[in-house]
Amino acid sequence: MNMLDKLRSAFVPSEKTDSEFTLLPKENVIEYDVRSEKEQPAPARVSDNIEENLSYLKKRFTYPLNNDIVIREIRMKNDRRAFLLFIDGMVDTAALDSAVIESLLQIPYFADDEIYKYEDEIAERFVAHSQASATEDMESIIEEINFGGCGVFIDGFKKGISLDIRNWGHRSIDKPETEQTIYGPQEGFAEMLRNNSALVRKILKTEKLISEGVKIGAVSKTRGVLMYISDIANADLVNEARRRIDSIAVDYIISIEEVMQFMEESTFAATTQIMSTERPDKVARALVEGRAALLLNGSPRALIFPTTAFELTHSVSDDYLRVPYANMSRIIRLIAIFMSILLPGLYLATTLYHQEVIPTYLLYSISASRENVPFPSIIELILMDLSFEMIREAGIRMPNPIGSTLGIVGGLILGQAAVSARIVSPIMIIIIAITGIGSFATVDYSLSWSYRMLRLIFVVLGSVMGYYGIAAGIFIYALVLGRRKSFGVPFLQPLPKAQSRHMSGALFVNAIWKREKRPAYLYTKDDREEQKISRKWKTK
Repeated sequence: MNMLDKLRSAFVPSEKTDSEFTLLPKENVIEYDVRSEKEQPAPARVSDNIEENLSYLKKRFTYPLNNDIVIREIRMKNDRRAFLLFIDGMVDTAALDSAVIESLLQIPYFADDEIYKYEDEIAERFVAHSQASATEDMESIIEEINFGGCGVFIDGFKKGISLDIRNWGHRSIDKPETEQTIYGPQEGFAEMLRNNSALVRKILKTEKLISEGVKIGAVSKTRGVLMYISDIANADLVNEARRRIDSIAVDYIISIEEVMQFMEESTFAATTQIMSTERPDKVARALVEGRAALLLNGSPRALIFPTTAFELTHSVSDDYLRVPYANMSRIIRLIAIFMSILLPGLYLATTLYHQEVIPTYLLYSISASRENVPFPSIIELILMDLSFEMIREAGIRMPNPIGSTLGIVGGLILGQAAVSARIVSPIMIIIIAITGIGSFATVDYSLSWSYRMLRLIFVVLGSVMGYYGIAAGIFIYALVLGRRKSFGVPFLQPLPKAQSRHMSGALFVNAIWKREKRPAYLYTKDDREEQKISRKWKTK
């Protein structure tokens, strides 16, 4: 091959051979799609012919290509055929052998003309398992199989048996990762729906606690529970939550964070309008106040709604500390939040436009530290803030031992090297460090994202307009928050009613014996949380 042929082969595509694969656009034909089930001629009910049921389910589950689908055929007395269908790895095989298969083999012979009498009795009398139900609906049995159950079909019977025998691998109950506290319960949600709902029920031991089952996703049918206390929660709130959940038209739902984005009213708002938590005690306390909560299978967090801007800044430890300690903690937390948002912008506004408010010697020190820095203050601040955010993101993605080391060593080395190279001033390192520490004091992780975005906005406003720009930004942001609602509740409640009895509770922690009333803006069925005099002992 000469040079011309080599160039031609390099730039001109050759003819396709049989061994090459080219992905071309085409109209793919789906053999079976559950989303178009209504147009399918497949039977919707269990047939009394076992071959029809077996053929239909093999086609539905793509058996034997789908190799984790197990079909166990058995012969009952008098050679009556039956089969079980389940997904390997999602059922308790020991219970399946002892409580189901062994029981089926012991079922006495039924004459064909008497089968209809015993369709329900198979599940009621002979299947030795706690949760078994006979049904004619094939879809409900298939849904149970997909959720880790087992389906039983017997020749001649027009009903199948649905068994809740799931037992897949899952993470055990452990401490909360992001909402840790010294006092109070140390249990956090895991990925199992029933375990999570049981953790809440273990705290609220009342039959008035409703766990209303929901399914989200046309294909995934992800299961969840909408929890509320029936004699406390406002019926309109429950109906609105149910309406939003039922209105989610999507094929697959993987996590509860996706559901939150579907349910919140302002998707592009900087601040979330739904609270998420991994603590069962926090969910229980919210339910007692008259709120509703959503738990989803496979998600270790719960959604609480409605919520307000003040409640997003509250920590679960506030309820377990004594009042002076809790108020001190809350004040420090609020100061940290304001510093994480406003400190960089205030620094730029002060050094660029309002030097007269700085003490003289401090002004001399700031000027001397910035004498050899080649960048303007705003470029210097953005560079350091971006570096800090990169270290934080890298620390989250790295394994725990490496992540903590990266955060400490990376921050120290980067800061010291930047100061030594005269890229940034030492005072800027201090500003960024205090800002970062303040952002870590934020209780809600999603709220910390909001504050990080707001910080950049106030940096721009402070560098352009000084204190006037920051004041204008605070005013505009307050107006934006004032327009927000969370399930019909104004987001700044109870601020619009400054004389409200709940205004002090929004900012400070009240004594536990002075919390007689539930939040008025929830309009609960029973607004009294405790008696007028709940501490019924008298001091001498």
